[in-house]
Amino acid sequence: MTDKPPPVLVGIDGTASGREALVLGSALAVLTGSPLVLGAVFGFEGDAWPPRFHADQWLDEAASQMGDAIPWSTTTIMSTSTAHGLTTLAEQLHAGWIVVGCSRRGSLGRVVLGTTARGVIHAAPCAVAVVPHGWGIRPPEQALTFGVGVNGSAESHDALALAAHLAVNAHAPLRVLTVVPVPSPAHPMFAATGTSYEGWRRDERRDAERAARAAVASAAVGADTEIVVLEGDPTTKLAEASSDLDLLIVGSRRYGPLRRALLGGVSAPLVEHARSPVLVVPRGVHPEPLGAEAQAEVTHA
Repeated sequence: MTDKPPPVLVGIDGTASGREALVLGSALAVLTGSPLVLGAVFGFEGDAWPPRFHADQWLDEAASQMGDAIPWSTTTIMSTSTAHGLTTLAEQLHAGWIVVGCSRRGSLGRVVLGTTARGVIHAAPCAVAVVPHGWGIRPPEQALTFGVGVNGSAESHDALALAAHLAVNAHAPLRVLTVVPVPSPAHPMFAATGTSYEGWRRDERRDAERAARAAVASAAVGADTEIVVLEGDPTTKLAEASSDLDLLIVGSRRYGPLRRALLGGVSAPLVEHARSPVLVVPRGVHPEPLGAEAQAEVTHA
């Protein structure tokens, strides 16, 4: 075991999406005290997609934007696809994080998952952050706000623990979001049981808030938290809430191959509809330890 934080791997592809990913990756590296690795993938000789010299050019361009505030390095890998190359690099580097941009087909401020981002999320052995089109760093005078989705599952518990670490290191408040699905007042269960619709809603909100408070007490000690109970479809409500956040952290299910971040029914569409960067955290694999010394002010929008 080593106390050195695992690196943040950023996918660089010569596009604006890659540059946006580099901004978030640099911020995560500062917050966690982690080294930063800029990675580019090239194709086999004779393939139509990028040759080695293009990958080198992308990295040279990205490196020109780096200073000396955090340790960083560059690397390339030959692979059959960008997603496969980045996940292979993450395994070789024992990365704690992968940061990728989204497809450029989406509207400003939206994440549209292309084959690379989707492939990375499904195959990554670590947490994965996806950056929406048009995202950029927030001016230093503007405060950050982080958010985390909590639903009582083991996956959301791990996401909450990581979100609390990041929020504390960023001196940012953490908005703990829990969503109560609300059926129609005409649902047969109300007539069959004689349950009051408004009473049911009140009880569900109360129970959700209690569960969220218990989760915070267990996994987010020391963080400046605000619990927000929402009603409706979880994907829709979390996506709407992301418009006021700088980073939204969610857990992912572990139903895929060992140590893989298979997206669940909420996290998959949420990543595509969120207005902020989304950090997807597989259960049991969020990076530890986070650099306690990394207390720098990092702001972005």
